[in-house]
Amino acid sequence: MTFPDADAILAALDPEQREVARTPVGPMRVIAGAGTGKTRAITHRIAFGVRSGAYAAPQVLALTFTARAAGEMRTRLRELGVAGVQARTF
Repeated sequence: MTFPDADAILAALDPEQREVARTPVGPMRVIAGAGTGKTRAITHRIAFGVRSGAYAAPQVLALTFTARAAGEMRTRLRELGVAGVQARTF
């Protein structure tokens, strides 16, 4: 299986999602309605950060509100070739 590089990760996103993903360092608030791609943007932000060397995957903890969302994040990160990131719930 071939995994995308940092540039390919951004290319797969729409402009608003790309804005979230292309700045992996520092806090960011993502406010959007259901079905707008928040989880996609956040998982791509994590993948972009790891692929670009901004941070190491084992040092990343993604927190979400539901076990379903955490599972979805883990699946998407695996599909992007990012191993070692923890995705958990509160």
